[in-house]
Amino acid sequence: MASWIAGLLPIGMVGGCSTQLATCVACQACSCVGGACCSAICGMLGKGSPTKGTLISRWSRLTYLFLAILTIIAAGIFREAAPKTITGSDIISKSLKCPEGEDSEMCIARAFVLRMCFATFTFHAILGMFTIGANDYSNPRIQIHTALWPLKIGFWLVMHLAVLFMPADFFLGFGWFALIGAIFFLLVQIIIFIEWIYEWNESWIAQDGPENITGLWHMAILGVSFVAFGITIAMTVVMFLWFGKNTAEPGAEGGCEVYTFFTSFNLVMWFFLTLGSFKATEWMPSTGLMPSALVAAFMTFKVLTALYAQTKCNTFSGDDNGNGGIYKGPPEVLSGIAIFIAIVLAGYNSVMIADGMGDEGQFWGPSKPAPANDRNVPLVPLESVETQNTQNEETAPAAQTEEEQVSGPIGYNVGAFHFAFALGVLYVGMQMTNWNEDFKEGRIDTGTASMWIKMADSWTLAIAYLWSMIAPVVLTGRDFN
Repeated sequence: MASWIAGLLPIGMVGGCSTQLATCVACQACSCVGGACCSAICGMLGKGSPTKGTLISRWSRLTYLFLAILTIIAAGIFREAAPKTITGSDIISKSLKCPEGEDSEMCIARAFVLRMCFATFTFHAILGMFTIGANDYSNPRIQIHTALWPLKIGFWLVMHLAVLFMPADFFLGFGWFALIGAIFFLLVQIIIFIEWIYEWNESWIAQDGPENITGLWHMAILGVSFVAFGITIAMTVVMFLWFGKNTAEPGAEGGCEVYTFFTSFNLVMWFFLTLGSFKATEWMPSTGLMPSALVAAFMTFKVLTALYAQTKCNTFSGDDNGNGGIYKGPPEVLSGIAIFIAIVLAGYNSVMIADGMGDEGQFWGPSKPAPANDRNVPLVPLESVETQNTQNEETAPAAQTEEEQVSGPIGYNVGAFHFAFALGVLYVGMQMTNWNEDFKEGRIDTGTASMWIKMADSWTLAIAYLWSMIAPVVLTGRDFN
């Protein structure tokens, strides 16, 4: 990846308007989630006419996704149906009981979610260790990823049953490890997002040429930018209207100043980042309007979800008991949407990380030498599975045997896929346990910890994007081509 990442490591009418804006934002959010879901599935399935090797690769990744969804569904069902106490004396009851001194009513449910996450995390971590460097069909260890399904599913079942016999205090401790893993997953997500928006901007500019600013693709860039800024402004208005009134203490004045500050500070940040991006085009042409608009939208979305996570000043969902909120439907609906988004992000990022890492496991540096002054070389080379398979087909003899067809590179880093999936499961687990905090039934991804992690995530995105723009000026002795 580019040197900027390496440098980062060391260092009323109102009510009616608000309803319309909320509807607009909700529609756009659904579109974004739907697009991300399609991207995640398409990333796992690939494109074009599949060869046998491509089909094996596609269905392998889809099978792993299906197994993870089964785990999350089981964890979600037990999370809502778990008893407050267990009085049985059998070995499973003793294992499910929380340690003495744990006064949380949802301790058993939280420990069960972490049990399922631990089992899936261990499953993928073991597969990842055995498939490090096995990125070619000629390597026998690739079978661990693409074949041996009876053995792997049996091992998967044993892992998820074995955790039921392990003491709950182990998994409550594992929750802190899962918290660190989930935060790392968010950091990698930011890096991937910034690389993606730069690559998208460069590819569209290249369609017309950098000088043809009136070309069709430049107009498309302008259109996407205006839509992104429109969504950003709409979300900002919603945050001012819905998260600035104290709903936990009806009639009380004030108490929401910090949440209003978050909204205002976010508005100031993306405004000045956008202005700075125009100046940065002088030394980094891949910045500009569209990357800044997409960063602004993503930053604002993170702040919006952070404000939704708190219940003191939340006009939409109200307090922890649902009092005072506009939304009167079942809380499980909102919780289900939150988990769905988490699953999509986990699956999509797992695909992107695996595609982005080179066959030798390189992720934090270029996998091949970049020609001087050639910014068209992506920071993370995203070779497609289909391109490689097509090349294999074109150079293969006409009388190629079936065994020879399943040969050559699989098209992504297999070990990285499993490690990324393991981290993604930890991320989903943290969403379901309110980031290792106590929670109430029907409330997912809410609470103080969730709010601050999302706010820090938004600020980290802003800092990373700013660094990507100024790094070539600050680190003058480093090659950023």
